[in-house]
Amino acid sequence: MFSLSKSHSDVVLNAPEHGMGYQFVEVITSASVTRVGRDFVVDGMSLGKNEQWRKGIVLNAELLILDDELQKGLPGGSYKQMLTSAVKSEGVVKKIRVTGFAQEQQAVAQLREDAVPYGKKTKRAADAPHEMTAANEIFKRFTAFENDRRITADGGLLPGTYATTEADAKNVKTGLEAVARYALPNPKPAVYVFTVKPLKNTPIQRGIVEPEFAQPGKGVEVLFRDGTAPKTVTDRCTIPER
Repeated sequence: MFSLSKSHSDVVLNAPEHGMGYQFVEVITSASVTRVGRDFVVDGMSLGKNEQWRKGIVLNAELLILDDELQKGLPGGSYKQMLTSAVKSEGVVKKIRVTGFAQEQQAVAQLREDAVPYGKKTKRAADAPHEMTAANEIFKRFTAFENDRRITADGGLLPGTYATTEADAKNVKTGLEAVARYALPNPKPAVYVFTVKPLKNTPIQRGIVEPEFAQPGKGVEVLFRDGTAPKTVTDRCTIPER
């Protein structure tokens, strides 16, 4: 795992999410990083001309988890502890880019096979028709991150940020229920709930969360492709972990 430098975080923040709080990425590293027990070892071997893009997931635009680490399972402890123990990306990650949804070759695709299936075929928000918000609509965003980096300093959402509808959020009482319903890759309970009240006629796309990361999904997801105006994130509360 890597904790991203500001320059790497900026690349990620300027691209859309793939779900609440996470993005699929590819990186080129200048050194081989392997996991030994609970520690990470950087052997310093340059990939040189044979360098290849490596796949992974970034959480909250600050923690990069590579595919092989996902296969082995994430360490215990809190999200903050994972972030603290991660290798600094500065000087090791040479390039980073946010990818599309095609993940068939990634470890996460294997995890999807273990997800609880549900019958009705659905469509993710990114593939859904564009529409506009009505007056006084309310949305909720669940994350495990108190310092949600998709929320701007003036209280709006960055372009490409996900949330859910207020009605769907009523199905979620705990952070672990949010992880399951919105198929989040980070198993840490998503206990922080942000309230979003966008202006009328804010562009959105509504869809259904697909099973992924061994989670059933099927919650409603809303993509704010253009983000929201300042002062539209109006509140943050916490819910029980389980």
